[in-house]
Amino acid sequence: MKKLTAVLLSAGAVTALTACGSTDAQSEVSVAVVQDYPPFEYIEEEELTGFDVDIIEAIADHQGFEVDWQIMRFDGIIPALQGNQVDAAVSAIGIREDRLEVVDFSDPYFESGLSLVVPAESDINEVEDLEGATIVGKQGTSGLELAREFADEYNGEVTILQEDAVMYMEVESGNADAVINDYPSAAYKIAQDGDDAQLRIVGDRLTGEDYGIAVSKDAEGVLEQMNEGLEYLFESGKYDEIYDSYFAE
Repeated sequence: MKKLTAVLLSAGAVTALTACGSTDAQSEVSVAVVQDYPPFEYIEEEELTGFDVDIIEAIADHQGFEVDWQIMRFDGIIPALQGNQVDAAVSAIGIREDRLEVVDFSDPYFESGLSLVVPAESDINEVEDLEGATIVGKQGTSGLELAREFADEYNGEVTILQEDAVMYMEVESGNADAVINDYPSAAYKIAQDGDDAQLRIVGDRLTGEDYGIAVSKDAEGVLEQMNEGLEYLFESGKYDEIYDSYFAE
């Protein structure tokens, strides 16, 4: 059974907490995670599961530590790492220069990128068709940054939301014209909806981005544990096994 703690943090709430990073990273590592980003992390039958979750649990098995999962909002993750509230984090977190200034990252473990998602019957077939559009982005993400860029360039508006399911519903209901989100999330959503899918992905990926395991700069030894564990997963074939269980067509 996974050790699971709900910590409903926003970016501004982290500094008010007392540090709770593990004192012995070899025996227990606290890991921040969201709970609403399938197939990477989500709740199923009251238990945390998903691709990212399985990757961390497999690393923990190999490295011999327990995982103390800390559920929080995405925009609270980096501040939680900076404030030593957690040792590490995994939630489809893109490795970016601005984040590297304040936290460490493991070696990349997943190749992703952003996609433009619109209603299935939309007239938007390329980025240039976003003139005057309302574009949805998720707080604290690269998708929101790109949504703002497109809104500035094409005289549009941006709606900022916190949850992927709500973002997609905003577009499906006609309250917004498009959403910019990670390709794996969008593709998974559309595949799960099947014949009832109301959304489609426009063209190729807008950007490329690698996911990494974010680690507090003060979490001694944890970065090495994560990288050694990832190396084992790749070399042993365990990574492919986990990947295929979520993404194999």
